[in-house]
Amino acid sequence: MTVLGKNWMDLLKKFDSEPYGDLKDKRIEAWKEIITNLPQIESSKLDLEDGIIVQGNWNKEDEKKAKERLLRLIPWRKGPFNIGNVFIDAEWRSNMKWDRILGLNIEFEGKNILDVGSGNGYYGFRMLGKKAKFVICLEPNLSHLTQFLALNHFIKSKNIRMIPKRIEEINFSDKSFDLVLSMGVLYHQRNPENHLSLLSSNLKEGGQLIIETLIAPDKYGEALVPEKNYANMPNVRFVHTKKGLNNLIKKTGLRILKTGSSVKTSLEEQRSTKWMPFRSLVDGLNEDLDKTVEGLPTPNRVVLVLIKS
Repeated sequence: MTVLGKNWMDLLKKFDSEPYGDLKDKRIEAWKEIITNLPQIESSKLDLEDGIIVQGNWNKEDEKKAKERLLRLIPWRKGPFNIGNVFIDAEWRSNMKWDRILGLNIEFEGKNILDVGSGNGYYGFRMLGKKAKFVICLEPNLSHLTQFLALNHFIKSKNIRMIPKRIEEINFSDKSFDLVLSMGVLYHQRNPENHLSLLSSNLKEGGQLIIETLIAPDKYGEALVPEKNYANMPNVRFVHTKKGLNNLIKKTGLRILKTGSSVKTSLEEQRSTKWMPFRSLVDGLNEDLDKTVEGLPTPNRVVLVLIKS
């Protein structure tokens, strides 16, 4: 049985019968129709360790229906997913980032985990593959929530839930989680110090905070602050340098336990596909691919593991 703080358990109950809660969106009824009419895979076998793979038996007609319905949920940002013979080739090959996380030897087994800004739940499912006890995904984007519901229609896990809220909307004092993740979220924050504080306030004693974020060259001092977009991405507020990250982390009463290597985002890792047919990384870079279209350094990313000081 999952044991979290009372506030978290009460919040989960609110979304038991209605995963969208009381949120309004004209697409919700159509999304519900898609999920309700997804076919089942008979005698399914699940692999969440080597990927997100559901295998089993279904006829060609059901396979065709599933693919058509899942394609109606584009854009698929995170992936890939193998559902029967349907391969969801998402914009991000998130398995590459996952491998970098695994390279930091983080222990997931038996842990209660909070994934903030989780997207469609890709990393949450992968953490279950590493025997996490229970994962809560916070994701305010209802399109991503719908993809999660569609995926879990096939995966059928009771050990992962998604709540359509931002961490800023949840002001609990329960220290319920062994691990808290914030991946690709920090650089969108108007107040990154507050974001880290909110994340760490949900950690149990001895818990760890996993941050994945963009990192800028040292010449920018504390942070690169884009005037408008960054590689065509809106709402990029701060791209911290190594120095800036270190200072930010110290201000919030945290310290760095582990740091991964800074990795340049490649066109192999992030690109347009049939499942995400809109602008992607290549459209945010100049012709030589050595700067963004705004003339800024190309995206580099780093993973950090933090603990309370």
